[in-house]
Amino acid sequence: MDLIERPEHVGRRHPWEVARARFFVRLLERTGVLADAAGLGGVLDVGAGDAWLAEQLRAVLAPEARLACWDIHYPDDHPPSSATGSGVIEFSPTRPAGRFGAVLMLDVVEHVEHDVAFVADNVEASLAPGGWVLVSVPAYQSLFSDHDRALRHFRRYAPRALAGVLESAGLAVQLRGGLFHGLLPLRAAQLLRQRRSGPPAPPGPPDPGGPGEGPSAEGVGAWGGGPLLTRALTAALGAETRASLALGARHVAVPGLSTWALCRRAGEDRT
Repeated sequence: MDLIERPEHVGRRHPWEVARARFFVRLLERTGVLADAAGLGGVLDVGAGDAWLAEQLRAVLAPEARLACWDIHYPDDHPPSSATGSGVIEFSPTRPAGRFGAVLMLDVVEHVEHDVAFVADNVEASLAPGGWVLVSVPAYQSLFSDHDRALRHFRRYAPRALAGVLESAGLAVQLRGGLFHGLLPLRAAQLLRQRRSGPPAPPGPPDPGGPGEGPSAEGVGAWGGGPLLTRALTAALGAETRASLALGARHVAVPGLSTWALCRRAGEDRT
């Protein structure tokens, strides 16, 4: 969860957030990225937010492997590390030292004004030779809405646009796909209603360094569904994301509300 979305007290996790975490953990496990990363310096989660996804990764990553969370909005007095049942998670408001076998940029690039430079800088500074980069972003600029403005997004990405950013940053895409396919028409219908209701109030300026500060009524932190609804939606989205994983493994890219790409440095790609 982005820190901008985090409420004072976190209750039930949004079904979207749960399904998303399970998808990316499975993807990293089944492609061998986590095994590779354990021997190449560990995993760096860029824009890690409240580190809930990192906790899911920690449970399946080798206990001795390094797992670092970097978010510019961590307070200076944030504890630098936290012990879990399967290892330690590091926290830092500045770039952690060292190089990592996997660099994750999950729903963070859209918060940054200069996206190519941001990705390239993370690759140059933090990716170990032979390592992996996993990026996810909200899909399709035509769906840009008040929701994106509230979350301080600069843009959304068509799959080809994301691939162009990654290639310009020196990466070669190995696998890519869509996520949350069923939510795509729902968001399109929501946006159509929004446009018919008239122009929104002028938004405040986005933070060029990353997710904005302060609470937001938008996003996964606003979830207030009951236990039955939460379980039902989590199960439905989970089934869909398992299908997404199978499609991605077959290089079948089905449009979704999110788009993702698993990359290596150009010249290090596996064929």
